[in-house]
Amino acid sequence: MEQKDYTLRNDNGRIIFERYTGTDECFRVPEGVTEIAERAFADNKRLKHIDLGDVISVGAFAFQDCSNLETVLMDKAEVISAGAFEFCSSLHTVSIGAVKTIGDMAFRHCRQLDIAEMPRSLTSIGAGTFSHTAIKTARIDWLEEIPRALFSGDTCLTYADISGARIIGETAFAECRSLSVALFGAAESIGSKAFYKCDSFEPAKLPETLKSIGDEAFEKVREELIVPRSVSCFGKNCFGPSDRRKAVCVYESSLYSFSKYFMEEAPDRFDEDEHFHLWESSIDVTVLDDSDKQTGYLPLFTDLDHQLTEKMIDAFKADNSFDYRFIDAELFPGLRWNRRCMDDIVFKRLKYPYDLEEDARRQYSDYLKSHLMRLAKSAVSNNDIDELVILFDNCVVEQEETRDILDYSISKAANDCTAFLLERSSEMQSPSDFLIDEL
Repeated sequence: MEQKDYTLRNDNGRIIFERYTGTDECFRVPEGVTEIAERAFADNKRLKHIDLGDVISVGAFAFQDCSNLETVLMDKAEVISAGAFEFCSSLHTVSIGAVKTIGDMAFRHCRQLDIAEMPRSLTSIGAGTFSHTAIKTARIDWLEEIPRALFSGDTCLTYADISGARIIGETAFAECRSLSVALFGAAESIGSKAFYKCDSFEPAKLPETLKSIGDEAFEKVREELIVPRSVSCFGKNCFGPSDRRKAVCVYESSLYSFSKYFMEEAPDRFDEDEHFHLWESSIDVTVLDDSDKQTGYLPLFTDLDHQLTEKMIDAFKADNSFDYRFIDAELFPGLRWNRRCMDDIVFKRLKYPYDLEEDARRQYSDYLKSHLMRLAKSAVSNNDIDELVILFDNCVVEQEETRDILDYSISKAANDCTAFLLERSSEMQSPSDFLIDEL
């Protein structure tokens, strides 16, 4: 009698494949078997190809850590349970045309697996199902919820259509470093770190249905991104890490809620190693009214010490206004050892002088005068005509200083700046000066 290398069980007419003990590289499940039991093939290092035939349900961890398994035919399978193919590191091809349900982490760490097209029969999918796979495109626009960590760590993924999803779970696409396009047109909630470390993804628009953005949801966003007025919940650094500069537009009706963007948990104890703060990052917030007219501009920082952070949060008022005295009287002096940040605040407060009191204006003018040549040369080097205009309009620049800046501008071939400086220089000269120049 032939010795079988597998065991079957009949459960009221259901034929269940219990355990495979063979050493074949290729195997076909016998006809009539409709279920693969939990861990039936787990840890098999010989199996490379399997045809599941009539199987409808694949049990939990059924093929877990079958590290040499390359292809799986399961055209009739409707249920793939949790961890079924987890850590099948050689698996590159599966046929899942009839599948309806895939459990948590079913294909996690199948690092060679690419599924060109997801079946529309798929209506339920678990957390981390395709985490650390090689899937390149994901068209699952019929799903209403994208579960936690669904594609996390998939560095091959470049395109995702999740336009029908209302909820995008935490870390759903975290560390998908090649992802450049994600369509999420119906999203109401984007979970924490949903697009964390997606270095190639830079959303230019958010859906008008959006209500909530979780902590560190994005790695970066397009400059001047307009946050929909529907958003009422902002997570900490939800538009990217604190060491990257960014600019967003927020409606007045959301301004008070936006204060949560800067929330930090107080440390349990003082860490002597954290005796200074870099204070190099910022987020510039343009405030809009309902007609999209700019009503405010906030140059703010996200990595301040706790005391200064608390004062900044307090500057956001419940009536959706902002107390600009924080910037002028607290933030600017608080950054006194960081010239680059102070420069940034001065130019932006003078360019957008919302609620700028006379004492604050005088403070900024004095700062410009004290650092005139450094700031002027920096503006010229960057060919930044706006900064030069602010500099000349807000502090007294002597004729000799103007000439020195002009010479520097000519040497740098900064044409826009040179034209401006020539105009200002001519305005300063008296008729006798012109005569001397002519002579």
